[in-house]
Amino acid sequence: MMTLGEIMAAARDNEARSGGVSEADIRLGRQAGMLPADVAAIRGFTASAPGFCVVVRCPKASAYAWQGLLPGKIGAVSKKTGDSGVVSVHKLRRNAQGAPMFRDGEPIIDAALYVSDYDLMGIWQKWHGAFQRVRVTAQNGGKRGGYGSQATEILQRMNRTLVTKIQHGCQDDWVSKDNRGVKSDDAFAGIADGEAEFLDGAAACRGFYASRGLGAFPYHGESGAFVG
Repeated sequence: MMTLGEIMAAARDNEARSGGVSEADIRLGRQAGMLPADVAAIRGFTASAPGFCVVVRCPKASAYAWQGLLPGKIGAVSKKTGDSGVVSVHKLRRNAQGAPMFRDGEPIIDAALYVSDYDLMGIWQKWHGAFQRVRVTAQNGGKRGGYGSQATEILQRMNRTLVTKIQHGCQDDWVSKDNRGVKSDDAFAGIADGEAEFLDGAAACRGFYASRGLGAFPYHGESGAFVG
């Protein structure tokens, strides 16, 4: 008997095929926990002039079943997603003055479900045949604040075609002790010049950076800590 997750994942497959998404994008979507239509959209973006490269840390593969059905996890939600790739958030409802609200003597609790979002690692743009890094972060690598005009335009272009939207800037550009770095078994998707590949682990991602001329991989080879 199929599990609910398997049933929902099959539905994502069928929706993608009905929408004309390629089998290659469906396969990568399943591996990467990303909606196939979003894989196709990012591929299309990277193939557009002047040419781009985008590296994404993938959600859990189980998130595939729920992409496009649930909203992507927002920055205000610090709770981590479970094995299902989904997080449930419960919040006490309050009135305009901030006081808790009750119904029949019981506090009113609002619940919301979110699916793992796409974690941008880095974005590069072609310049004279080579990829040049576009810093997508607040000034001086901060977590909060406005992005530069080029970064803002790129994110807006990508989000116009994505179902699960990009929620924040690139981890590679976040200069902070709170940058969690990478784990050896993290999965990534490398998408450049209209071609996408699944990168199974930090070592594979490091190799992708080297093969595409993306500059130094900004994470320690053993610990995975961010080294800038």
